Amino acid sequence: MTSTYSSKVFRVTFMTLAVTLIIPLLGAILLLECPIDPQPLSFKEPPILTGVLEPNIKLRQAERLFENQIIGPESIVNIDDVLFTGTADGKILRIEDGEIQTLAQLGHGPCRTREDEPDCGRPLGIRVGPNNTLFVADAYYGIYEINPVTGEVQMLLSTKTPIEGQKLSFLNDLTLTRDGRKIYFTDSSSKWQRRDFPLLVMEGRDDGRLFEYDTVTKEVKVLMVGLRFPNGVELSPAEDFVLVAELTLARIRSC
Repeated sequence: MTSTYSSKVFRVTFMTLAVTLIIPLLGAILLLECPIDPQPLSFKEPPILTGVLEPNIKLRQAERLFENQIIGPESIVNIDDVLFTGTADGKILRIEDGEIQTLAQLGHGPCRTREDEPDCGRPLGIRVGPNNTLFVADAYYGIYEINPVTGEVQMLLSTKTPIEGQKLSFLNDLTLTRDGRKIYFTDSSSKWQRRDFPLLVMEGRDDGRLFEYDTVTKEVKVLMVGLRFPNGVELSPAEDFVLVAELTLARIRSC
């Protein structure tokens, strides 16, 4: 009788200890399976914030428009008095006389959370071309030209097309020459998508690139590699160099 009781006590004690130790251990293992592979970063001494760099509070004086009516507008352009922007639910909006209309939908729904973005689409950079058409970079789908009146959509470059053996995972911003022939655009990473941008920042990955796309020959050139989260891109007034912002390193580089 004593032996049976002791055996039961041992089993109960053993199971209790096993559960007490194994469950936290499994939890720790899951938590330690970190998805990022951090890369070393080195920051230069920041410039003195004087002159044109002097901090100011001008944006505090801005008036908020269409608050809670437009979801996450990333970039905005105008054609005369009509405004255009892309939103977090994959739409290109046309705003005229205070009225908001959907001009185009680049992906398809549902668009409830950030996890839906690969299907829903996420238009980021947007510019007006020489013929008053809209050029849009969608983070997941590619580069488009859109008629601002009819909403007709033409894909110029798909993210399904690898460039020099690397996929396009996170198209970000674009700019173009005055004649509309050359488009300069950034791909923030070949590993992470836009929905994963916090992981891209934490990892410090240097797999971002700057490209030149020729709308006539359909050729794509890689202009810069090894960029850490390149996003904003702008062409100089004389169109003799391109500026690109690297978010992770908080700097602007020229090409």
